[in-house]
Amino acid sequence: MLPFKNRLTKRKDHEKVQRLGDFFSANNIAIKVLKNNTQDVRVGIVVGIKFSKKAVERNLAKRAMRDAIHTELKNLKKGFDVVVMARKKDEEKTKNINFKKDIFTVLKKGSLLMNTEKYL
Repeated sequence: MLPFKNRLTKRKDHEKVQRLGDFFSANNIAIKVLKNNTQDVRVGIVVGIKFSKKAVERNLAKRAMRDAIHTELKNLKKGFDVVVMARKKDEEKTKNINFKKDIFTVLKKGSLLMNTEKYL
């Protein structure tokens, strides 16, 4: 579970990031990033019905993404709002997606990680 200060909870904040944020994607994960006025990074997670028609699979994907974000939270740069979106390629099954690797890749691509040299 993400700490409350690190959650993007309000609908208007989600919409603002979706409208004005910078877009980065890798494999099955896409993110939108927008600078905010706080000293914390706030994360929102979106898994739409295009990912899977089954609510169970969407909720499992949200949990896996939340866990991956939680492990990387201490390495994220402060002062950003991030919306993480799950996408599914047509040929892939939802259980075979490696969210931790994809989230790390897209955060690195968006230059949101502070110290990436320990991962190289």
